[in-house]
Amino acid sequence: MKKVWIAGASGMLGSHFKRLLAERNIPFLANDRKQIDITDLDTVSDFIRVQKISHVINCAAYTDVDKAETEQKEAYLANAVGPHYLGIAGRRHGARVLHFSTDYVFDGKSRRPYSEEHFCTPSTSYGMSKLAGEIKLLEEHQRSCVIRTSWLYGSSGKNFVDTMLKLMCEKEHLRVVSDQIGRPTYCQDLAEIALEMLDAEGVYHFSNSFETSWYQFAKEIRQQSGELGFPLIVKEIEPISSRDYPTAATRPVYSTLNTKKIEELLGKTPRPWHEALRDYLVYVKSHQRQPA
Repeated sequence: MKKVWIAGASGMLGSHFKRLLAERNIPFLANDRKQIDITDLDTVSDFIRVQKISHVINCAAYTDVDKAETEQKEAYLANAVGPHYLGIAGRRHGARVLHFSTDYVFDGKSRRPYSEEHFCTPSTSYGMSKLAGEIKLLEEHQRSCVIRTSWLYGSSGKNFVDTMLKLMCEKEHLRVVSDQIGRPTYCQDLAEIALEMLDAEGVYHFSNSFETSWYQFAKEIRQQSGELGFPLIVKEIEPISSRDYPTAATRPVYSTLNTKKIEELLGKTPRPWHEALRDYLVYVKSHQRQPA
């Protein structure tokens, strides 16, 4: 019988897992760093053993891409040491580990979608810490699965969709980067797919279908949120170059993930990102939640 532990459960992705597992009556425990620090091997190992955990879903991560450039130790502890220790503890006590990684393990210089076999050359401290976590986990515990994803948004966390919604209700003119390409991913879709991957092993890619730019993503958010009756005042969204919006960490210019491997395993294709976005906006509207 499954007994799942969600590590990092208070974050955006963890919140979706908690709802799904509760709906499906799958026994689970959920906590965050204040309760269990995954960089403490003894604590993690004892927890898995005492609670008789069969599957670990690791949603714990350091996700501030820009701060990771200066807070490299903190990023490495959460994104590399934590997964490593989960792998050790999981192997010791017979628990499978499902871990999430990122499109930032690639440098963004390709012009074709990245497959799981593509050579990883991260160009940011965040990407390097995430790649180290993948390697350490899989080397330590073969009964583990890594799902790389991209452009995440969902409930209970800061994300691009919520940021755009907030700005569109406050400003008439917005400037959004148009020369970075990828595939948005709704956390609900990722969580649903991930629950089918609890016993999988190796590396997989998942994101909603079809690539887009941040600019086109923002335009679709405006279109759909306007149709749903959000109180928008935005009149213009201006496309700009990455050079016009400098950040501490260089974003991948092209980070589209190839999802054929997971599609072949599960026998289905991720739904288009436009459809997933609609569901999320309906969720936000129905819960009368103000965008973060």
